[in-house]
Amino acid sequence: MPFLRNSKAGLAAGTLLAAGVLAAPPAAAADSAGAGRPMPAETYPYVDGVLELTLGDDYVFRSDDPANEINDLFFEAWLGLTVGLTPIFSINAGLTLEAVEDPGPFEDRHFGDMGLYVDTLNLQADLGKFSVVAGKFGPGFGTAWDITPGVYGTDFAEDYELSEQFGLGLAYTFETAGHGTHTLGANVFFADTTALSESVFTRRGRLDVIDGGAGNTEELDNFSVTLDGKDFPGLSGFSYHLGYRHLSAGLGDPEDENGFAAGLAQSLDLGNGASLALNGEVAYFSNYGGSLDDALYVTSGLALASGPWHGEIAGTIRKFDFDGGDDQTDYLAQVSGGYTFDNGVDVSLGYGFAREAEIDTHALGVRLTKSFEFSTRTAAAE
Repeated sequence: MPFLRNSKAGLAAGTLLAAGVLAAPPAAAADSAGAGRPMPAETYPYVDGVLELTLGDDYVFRSDDPANEINDLFFEAWLGLTVGLTPIFSINAGLTLEAVEDPGPFEDRHFGDMGLYVDTLNLQADLGKFSVVAGKFGPGFGTAWDITPGVYGTDFAEDYELSEQFGLGLAYTFETAGHGTHTLGANVFFADTTALSESVFTRRGRLDVIDGGAGNTEELDNFSVTLDGKDFPGLSGFSYHLGYRHLSAGLGDPEDENGFAAGLAQSLDLGNGASLALNGEVAYFSNYGGSLDDALYVTSGLALASGPWHGEIAGTIRKFDFDGGDDQTDYLAQVSGGYTFDNGVDVSLGYGFAREAEIDTHALGVRLTKSFEFSTRTAAAE
């Protein structure tokens, strides 16, 4: 269910192919931190880093299922590193600390089930307009799971995020005269079943091919293709994303999954320190998760900021068409707002409503977040 800090397949999985096109998740920044290289030779090797900290609380105060009515106080941290080796090669790494197990029914949780794991570890090569990544990363597909604003804005869209995969990714960025900048991406991969899929402190369990699941094949027979665009003349702040993915059936799955995603985003400068951001995405899946069922996600969000104040509205409609002929439509809606202090600490409050399998759930959430960036390149340049 949403609103509770459940075990996830990577809090901030790297996404090389969307980097610099749409707002990327933290580990995507690690995958793409070398954008704009080559750097002067005397700066190598260098280390760029980002540390993201979140202290939060989710209080489910009413639900049709009383087992959901709990309070979850949690802490999350993500560290992303890029080690620049040469003007061409760099190493990207990401570490996530979060709750790696689901909270128990009827039981409040206070900083429980914390596990630390490697969500990203790869070698990247930048060759002019081409970028290649090999290792553990988050293949590009969809953006709503990342850019939808609000405390609970991404909760449903995170269902189809691709993260913690092993394989190869290729991105080619090209400019068109009068028609913007575009990035074409292609990835081949499989779900991580190495020791890196395990966590320490609280063990989440190492993934095994016998666990099944679409994409869990230990073969490079899964792929995604994406096209992203931005910088259109006369359309300042506009961007788009198109994606297709194929996940081969895992052990025990009846069918391969095929998914399609199309998203738009628009940011506007309203003047006087105010800005507006809009996004929307539709994602459709045939044989979702390797099953015989189909799924449709429609997500949209709006964020308004004025100085240090900000507010967000977001929602998702999720529909499952089951093989037996039945269907299920779920809803997620949220409203949130917050204030960013001069020291970079942001405090956000949010209300979320979800209907899943005809069960209505209401939650209140609070987030305190802070981001730190560091680099050895400045010192080296001096």
